Amino acid sequence: MIKAQQYPILDEYRINPGILAPSFTGTASLFQVYLTQRNEWTGIPGAPVTGAVNIEGIPLKNMGLGTNILINKAGIVRYFSVSLNYAYHLQIAKNHFLHFGVSPNLYQNSIDLSNLIVANQNDPLLNGSGKTTETFINFGASLMYSFKTLNVCVAFPYLFNNRSLYRDTQYSNYLTMGTNFLLYLNYTLAFSNDWGMQFDVLYRNMQYTPWLIDAGVMVKYMDSYWLGLLYRKGNVIVVNAGLSIANSFVLAYNYEFSGSAMMGKSGGTHEITLGYTLRSKDSKKVTPLKIKDY
Repeated sequence: MIKAQQYPILDEYRINPGILAPSFTGTASLFQVYLTQRNEWTGIPGAPVTGAVNIEGIPLKNMGLGTNILINKAGIVRYFSVSLNYAYHLQIAKNHFLHFGVSPNLYQNSIDLSNLIVANQNDPLLNGSGKTTETFINFGASLMYSFKTLNVCVAFPYLFNNRSLYRDTQYSNYLTMGTNFLLYLNYTLAFSNDWGMQFDVLYRNMQYTPWLIDAGVMVKYMDSYWLGLLYRKGNVIVVNAGLSIANSFVLAYNYEFSGSAMMGKSGGTHEITLGYTLRSKDSKKVTPLKIKDY
């Protein structure tokens, strides 16, 4: 039996955590757009390719509203999702904040057997040899606590188990998503007005699949340049670098490689992110509701 992640994994969350949980929506800027392209194992034909779009802003005081769009192709399996993210930000004491987030979402999974080249056409897995697709509606939620530059977030990207129409066949595990849980912590340590170091820890637990944990560090200069490393369970190493031009335009790159025996054949994983952010003139972070106003 082989178990694997269903939900596509992106390294972009360290510069744009809004792709992880709706609680982050509207905390970093007045408005932002991020585009990400991820090509995994570039030396292997049919390897996973992922595209992601994150758009978010602040329509009203203390609120964030946005959307995440994700497309993933991995061999014969296709995944597409759209989520609407809403967040409410509440100050509970000086430098202490709570961020509540919800994200109704729609996702579509499909498996296409029509283009398979196999030795045995009578393989029972190839029954019908066509494309099977299912579309589901689900719901996510998250809660985050912030203290100065510390953020601790608990999120459930998929709260429910959808029921496949093909649940009695071999397709059911491809077409439905298991419930998801993640715990994310990041903290920025400032050495001076210009230099800082960001620490990230991300734990993922998805139903019926192995759990994952990331641990990373990034050195930042004036929030305009950064260079970092990340380790993921399974001997995966990620090297990342990026820059922000005029505090608005973002270009980031991640190179991911594995310490396993397939390292020399996979070609590594490349992830590129382009972004635009419109920040507040008064501060780098939007100030949520104050106690005296509550």
